[in-house]
Amino acid sequence: MKKYLALTMAAMMALGMVACGAKNDVESSQEIVEPESTVIAESSEEVVESSAVEGESDVAVSDSEALNILTTVWATYGADESFAVAGGDSTNMSFEGPAACDPTNSADLDSLFGFPAAQIEKIDDAASMMHAMNQNTFTAGVYHLVDAADMQTVADELKTNILGRQWMCGFPETLIIVSVDDYVISAFGNGDVIETFKNKLTAAYENAVVLHETAIE
Repeated sequence: MKKYLALTMAAMMALGMVACGAKNDVESSQEIVEPESTVIAESSEEVVESSAVEGESDVAVSDSEALNILTTVWATYGADESFAVAGGDSTNMSFEGPAACDPTNSADLDSLFGFPAAQIEKIDDAASMMHAMNQNTFTAGVYHLVDAADMQTVADELKTNILGRQWMCGFPETLIIVSVDDYVISAFGNGDVIETFKNKLTAAYENAVVLHETAIE
């Protein structure tokens, strides 16, 4: 039963990412239409086993400090604040909370979370958390910089890349980009949801600095 549920949820997430994500340019939209996670196996058992193997081999989940940041913040949400959350990328998909991403997968990081592909060599760890039903309600990514001196450059490019996207299934209202030591965190979505995330992030990490906070138009 769990295997069939996992298959159903994986299909829903893949369709949600395609239908309710953002389109950047022609090249980016093609990446959304054909995500690696949408390969159909002959049975749900094959899908579950394949996902587990890919996640273990491609992403060192237990070693991801980027993931620890998201799980730390998510743990502070109360029952009246929480919502259905998914995380990870096409090689490490979770429907139980935030999850690590492959920091070398520029296609997923760009098309799903807005991290600019041109900056991919500047990070070596990544994680994500998003609303399980509509990414435009809430999507967050955390990225560890190889060199903290690149913080402002990466933050500015993140802002430009996300604000330049074309949105479907409703518009996210607010974008924030925050630094925590040598990690850069982006989050976009519903204004109230983003405000809650920002407040919890800055409460959990006293050294958090809001680099950008802007309305998405």
